Amino acid sequence: MNRRACLAALAAAVFVSACGIGADDAPRDIPAPAQLPLGGADSQAGATAGAARVYLLAPAVAAQSTLLQAVARDVEDTALEVLQALFAGPNAGESAQQFSTALPDGFALLSADRRGTRLVVDLSEDIQQLSGQALVLAVAQIVLTAAELPGIRSVEILVEGDAQQWPAGNGEAQSDPLTVYDYPGLVRSAQPAYPAIPTDGG
Repeated sequence: MNRRACLAALAAAVFVSACGIGADDAPRDIPAPAQLPLGGADSQAGATAGAARVYLLAPAVAAQSTLLQAVARDVEDTALEVLQALFAGPNAGESAQQFSTALPDGFALLSADRRGTRLVVDLSEDIQQLSGQALVLAVAQIVLTAAELPGIRSVEILVEGDAQQWPAGNGEAQSDPLTVYDYPGLVRSAQPAYPAIPTDGG
């Protein structure tokens, strides 16, 4: 290799190394203007991750009644934590996708007491603000979310410690503990729609 070629190669190597980003010897603080928020959750609702599941109102679809859809939450698999995650409502990312909740603002979970396969949930009286289909959906959110907990088969909902009648999916009030079977057809399937089966005519 002649001298001119050697000098050209050396100059190229110096240029490339100058363009590189050197490794730091220690961690560096990122200036505040350059910092970006991590994740899509707001300060109240949990991130859409984890093994626990809560039921929210699914995004509306034209000419279809309101359905519920399960979303993930990264919380402990206990009745208290899962129900608190439900009552926190959709996170920022879910709200942007038009998820919502029928549960009223301001009402509180007073206790969640497991009795064998039944979960007894005591709520503040604020839930009594609801009526009609809004109440059906709110109760279904609680029952379906609770039924995701291992071993839970039914849910009894109290208000300030007192037993109440609650509407099933068909709107009829009942006093017995509620199960997922009381709310048929209210959950949006996670399965994709299958294409139509072609006929012999093409």
